[in-house]
Amino acid sequence: MELGLAGRRALVLASTRGLGQAIAAGLAAEGALVAVSGRDPQTCAAAAAALPGATAVPGDLTVPGGAADVVRRAAAELGGLDVVVVNTGGGKPGGLLDVTEDDELTAYEAMLRPALSAARAAVPFLRQSPAGRLLFVTARSVLEASPELALSGVFRSGVAAAARSLALELAPQVLVNVLVPGQFDTGALHRFEAALVAHDAGTPEQVRQRHVAAIPLGRVGRAEEFADLAVFLCSARASYVTGSVLRVDGGAVRGY
Repeated sequence: MELGLAGRRALVLASTRGLGQAIAAGLAAEGALVAVSGRDPQTCAAAAAALPGATAVPGDLTVPGGAADVVRRAAAELGGLDVVVVNTGGGKPGGLLDVTEDDELTAYEAMLRPALSAARAAVPFLRQSPAGRLLFVTARSVLEASPELALSGVFRSGVAAAARSLALELAPQVLVNVLVPGQFDTGALHRFEAALVAHDAGTPEQVRQRHVAAIPLGRVGRAEEFADLAVFLCSARASYVTGSVLRVDGGAVRGY
């Protein structure tokens, strides 16, 4: 299937590792010109060097104005933007009664503020594209409450709500969608499981077994499996998909 991504200019935020890296690699494999973004300049440069035709645009999304600056610099490097994938870090694990106000502020600055800032900065460029795509990567907590990830539920849900509004505001020029990942074999999952172990939730093996047992497909996902759907939504083939929230979780969410 020809996806029509050859020559498209794409920025993927937080794309030096994990799901973001897999999305950047998937877009580059389809011929897109990809701007790789990450906090550490050396890591960012190395990640970009591993992809054909990619460029590095380092920046810290958690500082005020950081996300918008990355978007503007990526557009300058690529001569515009056709695709922007908004992918950010997470918050401290735990329930709402387990976290502090400082934790809440840190989570807001890591998840919601940079997502909104990046989207606003991207809109002028995407509106100039003949096939503008704005894709938000959120978390399972958008659809299903998790006491272990309460702050993620609060702020990722805000990202999803913003995406739904933007899908209406930007139609028909720009298509806006949300992807909800389940458990993928990435550093983010390993860090979450380590936090559970630290809170006496069992051994690493027991924590992983509980996660796998809750997934109908019986395994955690590979980052490339998530990236496949992300790349499709950024492509010309997804020309009638906007305002949608799509799960990639092996059937883990018990609902529709």
